[in-house]
Amino acid sequence: MFKKYPTVTILLFCFIFLSANSSKGVEYGPFPVKGPIFDGDDKPFGTAHVYPRFVEIFNENESQVGRVGILVEEGIAKLFLVTNDQSSTLVGYATKGRIYNQNDRIIGSYFATPTWSFIYNLNGKRAGKVRCIAWPRVCAVGVGGFLLNLFGADNGNTP
Repeated sequence: MFKKYPTVTILLFCFIFLSANSSKGVEYGPFPVKGPIFDGDDKPFGTAHVYPRFVEIFNENESQVGRVGILVEEGIAKLFLVTNDQSSTLVGYATKGRIYNQNDRIIGSYFATPTWSFIYNLNGKRAGKVRCIAWPRVCAVGVGGFLLNLFGADNGNTP
C-alpha cells in the first residue's frame, strides 16, 4: 500500500499518531471535534466538544457545564440537555429549531449551517454562535442551552 499510495499512508499514520497521543487523557479516534463558542458580542465564551452521539459543553475555564444528546421519542428526534452535576439533571430539550426548558416553555431558537450555528433569544437577538464542523444541530442545541442559561450559569444572555 505504501508504494502505491504514499501520501494516503503517511496521512493515515499521522492521523493515528495524533489520535492516540492526545494531550488530555484517553480520547477515541479523532474525537472530540472542538468548536469555539462565542457570545452575542463575538467574544470567546467556551468550547463545544463534539462526539458522534453527543456534545459536551465547557465554559471559558474548561469546566464541563452540560451535555446534549439525541433521542427519538414518538418518532420525533429530540435533543435532550442535561447538567454536568452528580444527578445529571434534565434541563431542556430541542426540536424543529426551538429550544425548550424542562417546563415545555420555549426559551430560544437555533439555526445550524455546516460550519457555524447561531443561537437566538426569544426577542430575536443573537445570543451567540459556535463553529461546529460535525453534527452542527446537536452542537447548536448544546451551546444554546449554555448561552440561554439552561445549565445554571448566569451569563447575561438569558431571554
